[in-house]
Amino acid sequence: MIYFVTKQTELFDNINYMILPMEKSLKMIDSWGESFQFDTETNGRDSHINKLLLAQFGDTQNDTQVVVDCTTIDILNYKKLLESKYIIGQNLKFDLQFLYNYNIIPRKVYDTMIVEQLLYLGYPSIIEDNINGINYSLKAIAKRYLNIDIDKTVRGEIIWRGIDTSVIIYAAGDVKYLGKIKNIQIDECKKKSCIKAAKLECDFVPVIAYLEWCGIKLDVDKWKIKMKKDLEDLSIAKKELDSFVISNPLLSEFTFIDRQGDLFTGFDLTPKCTINWSSSSQVIQVAKILGFDTKVVDKKTGEEKDSVIEKQLKKQKGINDEFLKLYLGHGESGDDDFFIGYQGAAKLVTSFGQGHLNAINPITGRIHTSYKQLGADTGRMSSGSKQNNNDLAKFKKLPINPSSKQKKEGLGCPYPNMQQLPSDDYTRSCFIAESNNLWVSCDYSAIESRLGADIYKEQSMIDEYLHGSGDIHSLVAKMVFDELKDIPIKDIKKKFPHLRKLAKPIEFSQQFKK
Repeated sequence: MIYFVTKQTELFDNINYMILPMEKSLKMIDSWGESFQFDTETNGRDSHINKLLLAQFGDTQNDTQVVVDCTTIDILNYKKLLESKYIIGQNLKFDLQFLYNYNIIPRKVYDTMIVEQLLYLGYPSIIEDNINGINYSLKAIAKRYLNIDIDKTVRGEIIWRGIDTSVIIYAAGDVKYLGKIKNIQIDECKKKSCIKAAKLECDFVPVIAYLEWCGIKLDVDKWKIKMKKDLEDLSIAKKELDSFVISNPLLSEFTFIDRQGDLFTGFDLTPKCTINWSSSSQVIQVAKILGFDTKVVDKKTGEEKDSVIEKQLKKQKGINDEFLKLYLGHGESGDDDFFIGYQGAAKLVTSFGQGHLNAINPITGRIHTSYKQLGADTGRMSSGSKQNNNDLAKFKKLPINPSSKQKKEGLGCPYPNMQQLPSDDYTRSCFIAESNNLWVSCDYSAIESRLGADIYKEQSMIDEYLHGSGDIHSLVAKMVFDELKDIPIKDIKKKFPHLRKLAKPIEFSQQFKK
């Protein structure tokens, strides 16, 4: 049975649902026990721009749903229920952020999507790979466990339909099967011995929702100075690469001399490089002529293709190190011989430039990106998205679903990756705390290595943790590279950061190998 709570008046009774006064709905939901199913409908995805339209409550024991019209009924009436009961929902990170706008802070949640991702951790996602993968939508999960087809057609129509009978029925359907799905998932978690992990992940859902909702403050003026410097570095890197081509006889086909000139600008017989360094196909030609093997295997298709990805080229050190330095860069930021390279400079311009400014929400003055708490096969978080924030783009009068060209021109509203910012101090300092706020930074210190040292009783690592500097990456680097044998471990990070970085894959691979 579907109950609809609203202040809108209806001329006729509706055979699909029954009108229920708000006070009675509170008593009904409270009578359901310690938990209920929950979902929301909104007129968009951005919680700071869009509005809450409906809030749906479902009984886990009986086929009863209460749909609340939040355009006429204050959701704050349900604050006590939402904060005291156990909420079962699908992708609750989304719904919680709309509740935060009303200072409703649920803490006890069970997220069917997150638990499903945990159960299939390491499987390819059909959303990302679009082939032979696992889909974590409610529709897919209901089909997988209950063999029920949930019609999601109406979801894309809510913005223009408004709240009508079809939308009410659809909304109620989203809180009809969550309890049954939860019970089956719990059984699966017991079989896989991951009950504690499932609880931990569900407890983290409100945290990551709050992280997204709060956002992060960017010093706009300082960021613009950084952008100008990045463009200058890109120009320098391009000139260096162009000069390399012009001076290399093997690459003469990529040079051009204008012997025509004109009456206004005169003659310039200086050779010019014709390569577009942002074109991977042209760079592949250059790399092949210089002797590099550009063949790689496509992970998705298994077919061989040409590529100039950094990992492929750097394996061939010694073929033409000058090109590697100019194209890919050399050393670490802060090193005396550090050179950012064309690719590094181009990434800063395209990935850490205008897009971050566009991502600032005018209402909050902050960047609100996307975080996935199970974003990697290892269970680590990931940040950012390939999708465009179309709600924000519309609000700021920027292109909706921008093309690749428009994105390069800085016309998109991205969800920036906030976990892989450039490590230089200036870039990091652009992210600031507002007045009366504090910036808090915390991180596990080499947690994988600490666990490995304890599990495998690796005495040298244990001694370094207990009696030394605690820098295991430097310890491994000292073991691997002969040139570090006389260097104190505590000095390696500062003096030889590039060797310390190279030692990390060796360190982790040996731990997993054991």
